Amino acid sequence: MEHKTQDPCLVAGANLKRFIKNSRYRTQQRFAIEICVDVRTVGRWINEGINDLRIIKELADFFGKSILDFLSE
Repeated sequence: MEHKTQDPCLVAGANLKRFIKNSRYRTQQRFAIEICVDVRTVGRWINEGINDLRIIKELADFFGKSILDFLSE
């Protein structure tokens, strides 16, 4: 049986969405304000994935997670 793995960039975006929802920010807009980025940037990270490891590291640190937490399906 073949196992399909998702693009790690998309997995990171999906995990970001989950981390935001389960945080005190609850919405992309509140989260964007907190980290001083445009809400459209957060939306792109969630919908198109995060392809910059530095951003994943910064977000992981922000949420108190590891990079592997962001990249794990």
